[in-house]
Amino acid sequence: MSKKNRPSTVNFIVASSALTITRAQAILFLSTLQMFGGASPDPWLGPWVTDSILGVILPIVIYFMLKGSGIKTWKLFIIYSVIGAFDYANGLVTQWLHPLPEEIAGAALVYGSLIASFTFQLLVVILLFRKDVMRFYIK
Repeated sequence: MSKKNRPSTVNFIVASSALTITRAQAILFLSTLQMFGGASPDPWLGPWVTDSILGVILPIVIYFMLKGSGIKTWKLFIIYSVIGAFDYANGLVTQWLHPLPEEIAGAALVYGSLIASFTFQLLVVILLFRKDVMRFYIK
């Protein structure tokens, strides 16, 4: 299908996914971990490494969202989005058990951004199973 035949749902999925590019900046937070002499609790290592990886590969994923087709491409989006949603949930649990110091980020900001991002990521996962989206990718 061409660009003009692309369902609007796919455009929403691409736009929602593109908003998560800020994940790539998590690599800058690694130096704030206690193991590196910073103030952030070490359990944040997992969520921040995952964020960094997902943020760095996002442009490739978006390229395939716009240009790719086939069941493997569609599966790639599902895997990427499910891992992304899990990462946000992991961040929520990490914040609950090992909160970031206020000088790094306030609790309201951390919870608010993680809950909003988790919600959008989960919505993307759900939308990937819409018939029009599946038809667009699985020809």
